[in-house]
Amino acid sequence: MTFAELPSLPREAEHGRGAAVELRSRRKPAYIALVASAALAGLGLTWLLAPWLNPFGGTRMSSIVSTVLGPEAVAVTAIVTGAAGVVLAAMVAWHGPGTRRVAPLGVIAAALSCVSGTAHGSMAIIAYAGYLFGFLAVVAGIVTIGVTLVRAPRLGLALLAGFGVLLAASVWLGGLTLGGVAEFATAFGGALAADLPNLVVIVVAVAATLAWTALAIIVFRASRSGHSFGAWLMRHRRALTILAALGPVPYAVARLSWLTPWPLFGPAADELSPAMLATGLMLGAGAIAASILTLGLILPWGVEFPQWMPRIGGRPVPVSAATVPGFIAAGALCISAAPMFVTLVGSTDAPVDALAMNLVLPFWFWGPMLALAVWAYAAWRGRDGSAAAGPAGE
Repeated sequence: MTFAELPSLPREAEHGRGAAVELRSRRKPAYIALVASAALAGLGLTWLLAPWLNPFGGTRMSSIVSTVLGPEAVAVTAIVTGAAGVVLAAMVAWHGPGTRRVAPLGVIAAALSCVSGTAHGSMAIIAYAGYLFGFLAVVAGIVTIGVTLVRAPRLGLALLAGFGVLLAASVWLGGLTLGGVAEFATAFGGALAADLPNLVVIVVAVAATLAWTALAIIVFRASRSGHSFGAWLMRHRRALTILAALGPVPYAVARLSWLTPWPLFGPAADELSPAMLATGLMLGAGAIAASILTLGLILPWGVEFPQWMPRIGGRPVPVSAATVPGFIAAGALCISAAPMFVTLVGSTDAPVDALAMNLVLPFWFWGPMLALAVWAYAAWRGRDGSAAAGPAGE
């Protein structure tokens, strides 16, 4: 037996396994970043060759870069960041393990994410996300009531009673009508179909920005500072999660006020049409659902699916089932924070209204807090023995 054939020492074998795990953890987001970066560069090239297709050249979408430098600058930024993202993703995917060698790539990924968020961040992102999530929240709520009535009658009856009270208040106090709901549904579907090209742009820009952010986080987590930061997050994950869950509360309260004679951030009570009321209630439902789902990061059903859920009840919740949508939501909020803040800085006619809007929709607070809460959840679930420890095992 030669020296090369001798079995590895335990420490060497452990290091080899850790390096292999690190490499695998980097490759999947690197491949996603590669595709998203190429798509973003393609969009930028298209906008240069066909400026009329650039959504940042009109009134539908605007970012800090488009406002200051114009839509051509957005197109050039998309090409440059997209091309750089392709090279970066390829280097991260095929680079050998070793934090020191990939650390500079993490810095570049973070820089690309910041540049892309500034160039392509628009209020349209959070507007589309809010409407889609609000609609899904209403559908999911109705389905949940139906399922729990069969599989967990006590819970189902409580949820049905709460829904009945809200519906009665909407009809008798707010003036909600079936015609108003139908009018809203028709307008909502038509708007989504008409804005499909803009939705594609938003998906590509957000996907590229989040993929670069993910690469930066993965590299940072593998460093010594990343381990210390992860430990700090786990120690404070409950406080961080509660703070993140408070982010959508002001907006939910404002929309629920539309059921009173004193509606906030909307038309006067006598000018509130049934269709507009349906829109506000749907968005408010989305805000309430966002707060509840965020609390799931520290509640038992964030680790194990509730027993009343068909087929998956009692099974462990996959970490990615919480972290992937959580990070996507946090990214959309963070990207939208800068354009929202610009409305405050640039509002000379109504600075009080702009300040109030930044407090009712505190993306500058909600986004970072949600990102930290999801990161803390991922670090806690990823530690050794976390599944056995359960939600209370701190």
